[in-house]
Amino acid sequence: MADADTGPVVVRYADLERRTWGDEEAGRLSDWFYADNMRLNLNIVGMAPNGAALHSEQNRSIFGADELFYVLEGKMVQANPVTGEVMVIRPGEATFFRKDTWHHQWNYSNHQLRMLEFFQPSPKNGTGGRYAREKENIVPPFRHGRDDLLGRWPMARADAAGEQTMWVIRDDEILWRMEGGVRGRELLVGIMASTEHMTVGKIEFLGAQRSCEYTHRGDKVVFVEDGNVHIEFPDTRQWVELNAWDGCRIPEGTRHSFYNMSHESARCVFSVAPEYQPGCLG
Repeated sequence: MADADTGPVVVRYADLERRTWGDEEAGRLSDWFYADNMRLNLNIVGMAPNGAALHSEQNRSIFGADELFYVLEGKMVQANPVTGEVMVIRPGEATFFRKDTWHHQWNYSNHQLRMLEFFQPSPKNGTGGRYAREKENIVPPFRHGRDDLLGRWPMARADAAGEQTMWVIRDDEILWRMEGGVRGRELLVGIMASTEHMTVGKIEFLGAQRSCEYTHRGDKVVFVEDGNVHIEFPDTRQWVELNAWDGCRIPEGTRHSFYNMSHESARCVFSVAPEYQPGCLG
């Protein structure tokens, strides 16, 4: 992929670049890439039933970036092996953590686990494997549970929340927004995480819904989770159509608007890096 896109790029699921991560000790994962350049990173992570992504000397699971995992299929269990935090993430939910957070993950289901991984600043800025290998490794015994909370639960829930290094993001923890000032074009946008490096969210479309125009002070990648979504770029009169699991990369400052031409609902997940604003112009 180019270091930076000069115009919108449609990425079809069937054409995605495939890679693998890991080894026998850390576990082996499949990756499908929608974006991997200096400005933007997004891939699907795949894990077999009862699989795991732990770490090894060569593949350490600690990075120099904000990360958000959004589950598409399967049931993901994630732990911080240093603190003992454990969380369960189901389809439509996410987990978020910041740089220098150790993490282990399991597919606790009888189906393939597939999840979107948003990673900013992108690995091509030195925040990925090279960064991880420079960190001090951790060795067993790992903490995959909070023994210190036994005998005090749920009374110690507030104490545990104050010590969190990872967060589960479900619908009631999303920062919801109605974006658009034109009646009939308001979009329901849910912000799952927003930092100085990235804003990750999802958009829900009603049948035949159209948005106002958007632009951002950052590059954007859109992933269609369900349904059929069209994107118009008024400055070039370009129009693209995306089906489920297709994506589109949109460079910083590019005006665009969304259309759902179907009578059925649609949903997409997106990331903007680094800055979401000004966002919706309508």
